[in-house]
Amino acid sequence: MDTIDCQDIEALERALEALAPGSLFRGQDREYLRQDGGPDLRTSFTRYGCQPARMLKWWHYSRLILATYVKAFDGLSDMAIDQAIFQHYGWRSFFLDATSDPVVACWFAANRYKTESCGEMIEDCWEEPVFVRRERAWYEPAQGEGCLYAISRKALRAHNLQPVDLLEITMREGQHRCAAQSAFMVGPLQKNLPDDCVTTRIRAPNAVFAACASRSAELTTERLFPGPGTDPVLAALLSIPWVKIELESNDVDDKFGIDFFNRGLPLPEYDVRGLRRLGSLSAFYRRFWLADGVKPGMRFGETAFFLTEETLFHGTATGYMRFPRLTNLAREHNGVAVEIDGLVRHPYSGHRSAYTKGIYVEAQPDGAILLTELQIEHPGARPSGFGIARGMYFMPDADGGWTRVDHPDQCDCGKVLHHAHHLIVAEHFEHALGQENFKSVRERVFASPNVVAQSDRRALQWMDLVEGDPGMMGEDTSVRPAAQ
Repeated sequence: MDTIDCQDIEALERALEALAPGSLFRGQDREYLRQDGGPDLRTSFTRYGCQPARMLKWWHYSRLILATYVKAFDGLSDMAIDQAIFQHYGWRSFFLDATSDPVVACWFAANRYKTESCGEMIEDCWEEPVFVRRERAWYEPAQGEGCLYAISRKALRAHNLQPVDLLEITMREGQHRCAAQSAFMVGPLQKNLPDDCVTTRIRAPNAVFAACASRSAELTTERLFPGPGTDPVLAALLSIPWVKIELESNDVDDKFGIDFFNRGLPLPEYDVRGLRRLGSLSAFYRRFWLADGVKPGMRFGETAFFLTEETLFHGTATGYMRFPRLTNLAREHNGVAVEIDGLVRHPYSGHRSAYTKGIYVEAQPDGAILLTELQIEHPGARPSGFGIARGMYFMPDADGGWTRVDHPDQCDCGKVLHHAHHLIVAEHFEHALGQENFKSVRERVFASPNVVAQSDRRALQWMDLVEGDPGMMGEDTSVRPAAQ
């Protein structure tokens, strides 16, 4: 690895021009070194560790968002490609950021990344006050010495490392953050980037890198990190329901009469102008259970509810379609609702305040099994009407193996990924049933051990208000995934 020290912009430009064609670049506002003096180029997973539940939730949303907005993306890629894209939005990954544009690398070598928590009191669509907490992010001019690494693609291939060109990921509309940054991702890496992959290290004062970057008027934070009006991926991430911050006591709630919320997936925001009031498509989730809203005689009055953590809904499965326990359960009850402690927002829901609350399984008179999802209308902070979407039908064999069968009432939305995920959740639930860890908490309601089986008292107030209204709590609204 060659090292070049540049004290002025002319020397920096000469150094950049001398680099091998086709190099990738990584700019840092400061240099990090290992104990042996080599460059410390590790991934965010290696530096900060993994949070499995959050990672799987990120991955779930990444597949749905990319399948919705990215051309030729079927949502069936491996997790590595999703990581490569979503690291730019705040998800930790096994990839290292790079760019094909040396001027972009100079901008990152000139500016220091900063974050801080911030909060404000706003109103939901019902003018109900809530306090939201966000992570404000920005870049400011660095003071000191930065560095720029030139990375050889040939050396990467020799180590069986892939430079993933994120410019090839084209949107159906708008522009994602990766394209704005001419971004590449290098990896996956389990340890440090091998030293021989870095051909040249350029050191220079941060101000010199800034002078080089300033020759491109387009290189600004707004340009490199487009807002939700331009970037549909960011807009979809920001539409994920807010989640109430559970405090150790209710003293704050009792004193101020207001709840505090985090984003469902925390991510750095470069534009944190005051929200003031959010529309009906911004949901504020307080823990509530549909099981608390149904009464005898309602559509789901005889349904068996199994209350689970939100993590049951995310992740992957083997695809081995054998569900003997779930099949028997469906035949024993007038419907089985697997309800999660959370809301799932589909990016293709459009201008509807509809969210997924779990899956629903029901045995049919002809022996088939209906598998679909629970959906609920949740404008702002108020849970509203819920029902089941049209789903798919399966015929179980004697061992509980399911085979897909056609049915007159099956869903024809054409979203294979959407319905395939119901089978993943069913497999997770089948495994949970095998652990025998559900306990009865009241009639026809069972809960897994780590679940708080009581609904939030404020959520219950709204559920009581809508009880018995046509199309509201307890009615079969037959909602379906919106057409893309």
